[in-house]
Amino acid sequence: MRKKLVVIFCICFMLGLGVLAGTSYFANADTTESYQDEIDAAKAAKEQLEKERAELEAKLEGLYQQTEDMNAYIENMDKQYMELMYSIEELEADIAEHEEKLKETQELLAQVKNQEAEQYDTMKKRIKYLYENGETSFLDVLFGKGSLTDMLNEMEYRAAITEYDNGLLERYNATKLQVQNTEALLIAQLEEFNAIKETREFELAQLDELIQAKANELEALAASIGVDEEMLFTYWDEIVTMGADIEELERLEAERIAEEERKRKEEEERLRREEEERKRREEEERKRREEELRKIAEEEERKKREEELRRQAEAELKNNQNLENMLWPVPMSGRITSDYGYRNAPVNGASTFHQGIDIGVGNLSRANRGVVAALAGTVIETGYSRSGGNYIYIDHGNGLVTRYLHAYKIYVKEGQYVERGEEIMEAGSTGYSSGPHLHFGVWINGVSMDPLLYIDYSDWQ
Repeated sequence: MRKKLVVIFCICFMLGLGVLAGTSYFANADTTESYQDEIDAAKAAKEQLEKERAELEAKLEGLYQQTEDMNAYIENMDKQYMELMYSIEELEADIAEHEEKLKETQELLAQVKNQEAEQYDTMKKRIKYLYENGETSFLDVLFGKGSLTDMLNEMEYRAAITEYDNGLLERYNATKLQVQNTEALLIAQLEEFNAIKETREFELAQLDELIQAKANELEALAASIGVDEEMLFTYWDEIVTMGADIEELERLEAERIAEEERKRKEEEERLRREEEERKRREEEERKRREEELRKIAEEEERKKREEELRRQAEAELKNNQNLENMLWPVPMSGRITSDYGYRNAPVNGASTFHQGIDIGVGNLSRANRGVVAALAGTVIETGYSRSGGNYIYIDHGNGLVTRYLHAYKIYVKEGQYVERGEEIMEAGSTGYSSGPHLHFGVWINGVSMDPLLYIDYSDWQ
């Protein structure tokens, strides 16, 4: 550690001398060689610092691992310490329980001894009484002082009492022996528990000392890590500072070279931008002309296709006999408010190419706004759309379909066959509409046609 501090101090001192002597890295700005020598010297010193920093980091990594291992060891000892504590608590509980049992046993032994002494004293008094009173001897019988029967009865009575007293004494002795054995067992167990407790307490004290010693080692290790980490930060600071110095030297050298390059390339860059701008404008103009030509060609092709489709539709109409009988769809109104073809949209969202005719009914009563099927056919679709509102499509065969839009009410349903002139709806103003009317359209093979080409409007003119 002291060696590393000396190295860093020497490097910083050398850099400081360069500044004081007026020969710092940034003082000379004349030639590339002088900058390069200073850059090489600074890089060498920086590499040395980085090497020593790497060595210190490796040492710290080992210390971190040692700290982790020691913490794990202390944690394991803490677990053992707690297990010993729990074991001692259990032993103390067992000792207290056995001491209580011993106390109860000793009290029971005292009672048995008292009972034995009382019984023994009673037996002695009884025997003394029997011998002093009421005893008939064999001589008394011989001399006529008592009967043989009395003598035998007294002997039997005395034997029975003696046997009873002896039995009691034996039972008291057996009970006393049992209690004494229990007392001895409890004393032995208490001695064993106390010995185990004393051993565990000794182990606990030893473990506590070991834990404290390891904690002291861990504290010393942490202090050592703190010193090395602080030293590591010093290395980092010096490396960063030297890196900044090197970058500044390289920047000055790069600026000198860049200035020469800038003057040389400045005119080339200006000419290049002008040439690119000219080519860009020419390319944009070319693309604009091509786009205009493309749109003109597409428009001509679209008109050509539409014209061809119209000619085909009109040719097919000649073979469609139903067209000859087509009715005017609004019996009570012949007021056309919008013709077929290009127009200005009457409301936002309406089409600019009108694919039918609009027949106004705004001046009619609700009862006179009925709409009839122009020809007999099958209802193929009913529904609602944003632009057309409530609508009906009727298929009349041979590719002919009539459309009825903006209905207020619809009286038919899909799949229903309707007769020519049958009322199918009430005209209204649903969808994109500026007032109550019927949009009536004629479509042949998917192409919209002008309804006035195929339906008689002369009666309303």
